[in-house]
Formats: sequence, structure tokens, C-alpha cells
Amino acid sequence: MEEIKRSTECKYLERRIRELKNNFDFKQSINGISKRQSDRLKGLRLLCHAEFEDYFESVALKLLTLAEKKWTDKHIANYHLASLLICHEKIEKKDDIQTKVYKIITDYRQLVRDNHGIKEHNIKRMYEPLGYQINDFDAVFLATLSSYGELRGEIAHLSTKHTQQSFDKNDEFDKIDEILKGIIQFESVIRSL
Repeated sequence: MEEIKRSTECKYLERRIRELKNNFDFKQSINGISKRQSDRLKGLRLLCHAEFEDYFESVALKLLTLAEKKWTDKHIANYHLASLLICHEKIEKKDDIQTKVYKIITDYRQLVRDNHGIKEHNIKRMYEPLGYQINDFDAVFLATLSSYGELRGEIAHLSTKHTQQSFDKNDEFDKIDEILKGIIQFESVIRSL
């Protein structure tokens, strides 16, 4: 079976997630997990979410950088830059094309820097301006990302006394692995344009 091509960003993410899982691993008793183990799983979720978020932002910025390079080298707007030009709302008609392009690039970089999550609306906000439609991506994968983002939010923004989440190590590891598998399919969509 042929191995699916993965980006440098994806390979780094897989390595980092593997490290995190190893660092936070423990032997779970059949009676459930202790408070300490629960905290370890919470930490794992927070850190994995940060790595997933960084991945999506890095890929978006890489697409932008490639578009910018093509523009700088040859004054050719590739698909992603052309999409940004079409989507951008604040272009001054009086500006020359060079000024417009660099304003759009700067604004898009800021949009990615202002991202704070991996939910479906975060993916849509970052990737639709580059020419992808949200329905290009697997709906189950997007729902999984949104769910994981919500679970992370409960940990990050609520005190333990306000959350009723019960943890299971195997379930947590399975959620993480499911997202990693979805990212491989996500990358095939990214490469298709």
C-alpha cells in the first residue's frame, strides 16, 4: 500500500503529538482514573489542541507564503492569492495592484494571527479566503474538531468544580488519533488546488 503524502507540518505535528502522548501516558486502573491522572489528561488535551491549532495556522500561512513568493518573483497571482483578492473587502480602488496585493497579504496574516481555535468556524475563516469551501472538507472531521475545541474550552475556561467531564485515557487518545487521521484527508484537499 502506498503511503499517503504528508506535509512537513503534518509530520512535525504527528511527532509532537506522539511525544505528548508518551509524556502524559499512564496505566489506567479498571476502576477509572485518579485526580492526578485526570489532570494529566486535561493537560494533554490543552497541549494537543494548541498543536492542532498551530498546524492549521502554519499550513494557511505556508499557502500564503507560496502565493506571495510567486507574486514577488513573477507577478503571477496563483489560485490562493487570486481568491484573497476576490474575497478582500477593504481594497482601495485608487491603490495600485502592488499596494493592493501587499495589503491583502498583511491583512490575511493578521487574520491567521488572530485565530484562536480549531472549530469549524475557525477553519472556515482561515481557509475560505484562500479559495476552499468549507464543504470541501469532511463534515465528520470538522465536527470532531469542533467537539474537541469545545472540550478544550471547558477545561481552559472553567474551574474543575464547574466541569463534570469524566475522562478515560483510551477515549482521549482515540480522539487525538481520530483528528490526526482527519488531518491526512484535510491535506489531500489542500493539495487538490
